[in-house]
Amino acid sequence: MARPESSIPQARQIFCNRSLNMRDIRAVGFDMDYTMALYKPETFEQLAYKETLKKLVASGYPEEILSWDFDVNYMIRGLVIDKTRGNVLKIDRHRYVKVAYHGFSELDRKQRRSLYDADKVLTYEEPDFALIDTLFTLADAYLFTQLIDLQERKRGSITKTSNEIYYDVRSAIDLSHRDGSIKKRVAENPHKYIDRDPKLRDALTRLRESGRKVFMVTNSLWDYTNVVMNYILGNDSRELNLEWLAYFDYVITGSMKPRFFMGSQPLYEIDLGTGYLKNVDFINSENKVYQGGHFRHLHEMLKVSKGSEILYVGDHIYGDILRSKKELGWRTMLVIQELEQEIQKSIEFRSIREEYESMLRRKTKLEDDLHLLSWDIKKYRKRKKDDVDLVKLTQQCRKKEDEDRALREQMRHKLKEYHQKFHHIWGEIMRTGFQNSRFAAQVENYACLYTSRLTNLNFYSPEKTFRGANDFLPHDQIYRNEFRSSGEPV
Repeated sequence: MARPESSIPQARQIFCNRSLNMRDIRAVGFDMDYTMALYKPETFEQLAYKETLKKLVASGYPEEILSWDFDVNYMIRGLVIDKTRGNVLKIDRHRYVKVAYHGFSELDRKQRRSLYDADKVLTYEEPDFALIDTLFTLADAYLFTQLIDLQERKRGSITKTSNEIYYDVRSAIDLSHRDGSIKKRVAENPHKYIDRDPKLRDALTRLRESGRKVFMVTNSLWDYTNVVMNYILGNDSRELNLEWLAYFDYVITGSMKPRFFMGSQPLYEIDLGTGYLKNVDFINSENKVYQGGHFRHLHEMLKVSKGSEILYVGDHIYGDILRSKKELGWRTMLVIQELEQEIQKSIEFRSIREEYESMLRRKTKLEDDLHLLSWDIKKYRKRKKDDVDLVKLTQQCRKKEDEDRALREQMRHKLKEYHQKFHHIWGEIMRTGFQNSRFAAQVENYACLYTSRLTNLNFYSPEKTFRGANDFLPHDQIYRNEFRSSGEPV
């Protein structure tokens, strides 16, 4: 049966991995950075990158790196840094490394397989690997790549292991965020660094009007949070005010996620007049803004008895989604900002994908024919019959082998063509070739819902029941293809 067409633009839809009835949700929470506040990578990440270069030079790295720039289009989310070998990888859901670079030099198939053969027990997790699973970490990966490349080009310029280089980059970026060198500049001119979604107020208002509690849990501290939220919720004045708090029931800053979902750190109330912290002896419903704490404090504030009554929206697969889902049973929605463009490109270049799929079906038929012919030839030779039939079979086999080689080369070029329509190096975020990427597998496993921006909630009723797609096994493809050939959508 055909699935009814949605009136919502495809790139703005909310996609469902696990069915979720919004009537069961009593509270909806949001991360701030890259969820409500959408940073401009060409200014914000460039600022973080430049501040990091200064700190690296101060710690002994060559001064020539101060002239470097951050190519905001080079890295994509979902990549993995191999800290030990100095490589950046793209991995599929089965843990096969499909693309790998050492500095700016690509590793060929033989090199990849020698390092990352599937038989080797590699988890691609910390401490040996680092996941590029949020837009904040794209600058890390690019700078790491540049330093590895410099080390290879100019022997002796950096006398450190790749592990040490990664640690230095990560430490310098963290320090740039902590010491205020980034956030002070953003606070001075938020318009330069942050995109404001004009539909954000509508989304928060609709949820509160539907009777849900609305909260924010962010790792940013109060002074910075106040600046950002003033800007994105429509205060164009340089003078800060607290009007934006009317959109929330509770705000928790300095939460130290993912520790917030697991630990027992103390909770402090923030004095909104002075910004000072006060110890919290008990949860007072009149207090609205806090720092630190952990999920039990929040559950008490919201008066929820189980995690499944909370929907949390964030951009970080590990810090926001995985831990809240696994540890607490919260329902989750992942914001993948790049998804909007990826969907549009998928639609635009659908014909290339369909050509490849047609080639794949031809190749499968060719391989089946070849296997049967080879088997028949073996049987004839075993009987030591050198007759006309054997000659014919051998000629047919050679002809199909030539056809198979030619088709394989065509498919390789077609796959590369499709791959490069999304990104000239890494391809799609959610796929490696036509296999789901490791990042896509994590999205599928831990995000109940995912979408390109949180304000896509405005396209749906607050009482909406989101239903996951039907599960399919390989044999289901038979009748799905029959539907396609009859012109009926599936």
